[in-house]
Amino acid sequence: MIMSISRKSRLLTELLRKHGLVRSQGTFWLFLFITFIQLGQVALADEWADGKWNEKLTEPYERWTSVHDVLVELAQMAGVQDLAFTVECNAPNVVPLRAGLTLKEAFQSAAAMHLLEGQWESGRLTVRKTKKTGDWYAMIGGVSIPIILEGAKGSLLMPSGKKMKSPAPWVWYAPGGEFAPYHAWLCKRLLDEGISIARVNVDSSGSPKGRAIFTAFYAKITAEHGLARKAVLLPQSRGGLMLYNWAAEHPECVAAIGGIYTVCDLRIYPGLEKARKDYGMTKDELEAQLAKHNPIDRLEPLAKARIPLFHVHGDKDRTVPLEANSAELVRRYRALGGDAQVLVIPGKGHEVVREYFQCRELADFLIRQANATTGVAAQQFQPESNK
Repeated sequence: MIMSISRKSRLLTELLRKHGLVRSQGTFWLFLFITFIQLGQVALADEWADGKWNEKLTEPYERWTSVHDVLVELAQMAGVQDLAFTVECNAPNVVPLRAGLTLKEAFQSAAAMHLLEGQWESGRLTVRKTKKTGDWYAMIGGVSIPIILEGAKGSLLMPSGKKMKSPAPWVWYAPGGEFAPYHAWLCKRLLDEGISIARVNVDSSGSPKGRAIFTAFYAKITAEHGLARKAVLLPQSRGGLMLYNWAAEHPECVAAIGGIYTVCDLRIYPGLEKARKDYGMTKDELEAQLAKHNPIDRLEPLAKARIPLFHVHGDKDRTVPLEANSAELVRRYRALGGDAQVLVIPGKGHEVVREYFQCRELADFLIRQANATTGVAAQQFQPESNK
């Protein structure tokens, strides 16, 4: 005679209760449910073992394309043709995946940069939203050190697990918000060469107050982290107002300047009416003192110090027009006898695109100039008052 399911469950409950595993039939069903979940998790984990998920990338994966296409390609490399998406994934994948990652690690790392993850569901790999984000600093071989000073916060992104040169070459980026994932390719190139990247969160239109914080930041990180006396400056957009104004007052601390659609003229961006608030002046007062505060009018100290300049700028930039900024800066700098170049990107505006943020010419310039600074320490630097 066939024993009923309810009788079987009662007998099994009694057996488990006798051995102290459950206390009631309700607990038995909970016990059974958890067991099935755990078995399911094992089954899901085993799905990753199928195919080629443990094979490794033999070279860096650096395609600037949608994360959807990246995940599809990585899955296909592992032998998975049927990949499901529960969300749209059209954002560009801009964080390079290093050689040596397994296909599973590469897949999950690329997904995590966009708050996604791959899960096996009924034998099918499905991409879903998650609250967990990836650490792209670690993915590119960097470790971020917080820098705290009065009035501002910053950070120093340093190579992880590398023997540092002494003193260490470094690049100083502005504006100073957190590095964005689209900076990952360029940061990786620098970190791979043993070059650190610094930033400080000051957004000041290049005002004297902001420049004073830059001076304090420079003194702190060079003294405490063994950085070279001369930094290579990397002004992106409005960061040009800050770094160029600081450089004009401290040319002895600057090795070179390489910029990305850099603001060079305060009148063009943000305009005197907006900038005056940062300077604590009226528009007329700022205009009368413009020669003391406008980067494009303060190039002579840089030219005298023979500091090379290299900008990347698009000819369709409507926010920071090429001709009034990088092109005019290069023209004036050359007239002063300085070395300056601008790489014009046809058809590109003020935007996040591969042509700017995976620009090999810019990366090579920064690396070459930064490596030339090693051997000259900055420990004896005493910040001067801003002029």
